[in-house]
Amino acid sequence: MFGLSFSELVIIAVLALILLGPDKLPEAAKTVAKGLREFKRATEDLKEQVESELKFDEILRDVRDEPKIAPRPALVPPVPAAVPGPAGPPPPATSENVPGLEAALAEPGADVAEAAAPKPEAAAVTSAPAVSAAEKP
Repeated sequence: MFGLSFSELVIIAVLALILLGPDKLPEAAKTVAKGLREFKRATEDLKEQVESELKFDEILRDVRDEPKIAPRPALVPPVPAAVPGPAGPPPPATSENVPGLEAALAEPGADVAEAAAPKPEAAAVTSAPAVSAAEKP
């Protein structure tokens, strides 16, 4: 077990019998056996944990050392770089081919001047005297 021979184990058992006596010896043996079982279980758990860490390190090392995956070849050949440009100059902008061209070309102050000038119809309506509800017959 711990490198002890049979004769050494017998000497330890006799000393334990003399020191503890026949009443306390079975309880002490149970306590020692329980402690040894817990120690064995703890060492096995530690051993499993160390082995799992080593396996994990090996897996990480293998993943790092693996060559990177080469890119797959293209299924369609690449398009040649010489793509033809436009055939000629662009057509002139007219109201037929550009929607909203008149609004874009209108002078910016024209809309503001029209809104600020009073309309003749609005002036006639505002010049009429205001009649309150009490004055109506």
